[in-house]
Amino acid sequence: MKIKSGLMQYLHLDKTYSMLTGKNVKLLMEFFKLLDVHMETSLNDIQFYVFMHATTDMNKSQIYRVFDMLDVDGSGQIDFDEFYLLCCILISLNDKEEKQFIYRHSRTVFEILDEDGSQSISAEEFSAFGFLFNFHGDAVKQIFDDFDISGDQALDYKEFKMFAMACIDRQNDIDKKKKEKMEKDRQILEEKLQRKLELQEQGHGGESRPGWMQWITNLWQSIRANNR
Repeated sequence: MKIKSGLMQYLHLDKTYSMLTGKNVKLLMEFFKLLDVHMETSLNDIQFYVFMHATTDMNKSQIYRVFDMLDVDGSGQIDFDEFYLLCCILISLNDKEEKQFIYRHSRTVFEILDEDGSQSISAEEFSAFGFLFNFHGDAVKQIFDDFDISGDQALDYKEFKMFAMACIDRQNDIDKKKKEKMEKDRQILEEKLQRKLELQEQGHGGESRPGWMQWITNLWQSIRANNR
């Protein structure tokens, strides 16, 4: 799932608790009031669809599936608490921190995915709602192969908690590899710039450098300074 909304680009979850700050909650509340055109302190399915269609690339079927999932009391309305939870999920997806969110809110996520309230998540339920956390097809099968210890084709909360812990381990591994790639790219860029500088020095024989060459020099010196 991809996030299209500009609003979600400016909202970020706290790194420690995967929650919005008080300031951002107030901002989200004002946005909720704008969507609540009937001033009922809740959104109906049509208002919800308009919001989700503008915010994500979900199709109509998926949007109404999420609506039914969040409407736990069957009122046909989504109140602010449910809207807040949904937006936190969307923000975590936009920031590519959905695994961190699952880990920090494993009980809440478990209850969301446990559609029938059986205190376990079946493969069908995970397949039906896993797209909300970008789990699809083979990823769902792999999760059950790895964490369905009892072999009953369902995850109870303890098994799901193990999955959530594994999620954060995988996220940390992803973050580590990302940092290593960034460092490698930085080193490659620095080496290329250094070679260009040396070639230019040899070619100009001490003459004044052209403007673009001075720009490269400044950039390279800035890179070195930032990494000391």
